[in-house]
Amino acid sequence: MTSTVLPWLSQYALGVEAIDLQHRYFLNLINRFIRQLDLADSAFQQRLFNELDAYARFHFISEENMMFRAGFPAYAEHKRLHDELLEELNVRQALFLRKQTSAHEVVDFLQHWFINHTLHEDHRFADYLRTVPNTVAGLPDLLAGTG
Repeated sequence: MTSTVLPWLSQYALGVEAIDLQHRYFLNLINRFIRQLDLADSAFQQRLFNELDAYARFHFISEENMMFRAGFPAYAEHKRLHDELLEELNVRQALFLRKQTSAHEVVDFLQHWFINHTLHEDHRFADYLRTVPNTVAGLPDLLAGTG
């Protein structure tokens, strides 16, 4: 595969500990996916896709809970983008496993989505959070990366 792993760049950081930790792990998972996908048999390829899907679902629910609790005005639109990614990932997984698309195309999609969504959509949420008082019940606990 010609795709290369993506390094973590400072511009991906939102300044929200819980989300930044999850984004770092998500990027690590995408990079592991890149390194292992061509080496794996079809059963393991399926497992790699399942892991990526499961983590994306966890991350999106976690992020959406923060948005909901903070009263983020663009919550519904952001959730729609998450839902679209999950649907597209499922479509690409099915195509890949039927050998109707390449690993390179799947990786390009994942990398492009991670970069654009993080730099634009997630940064909008982080900017909004800076305007929300820290007194919103439960919000500081949701935003903390460690307990």
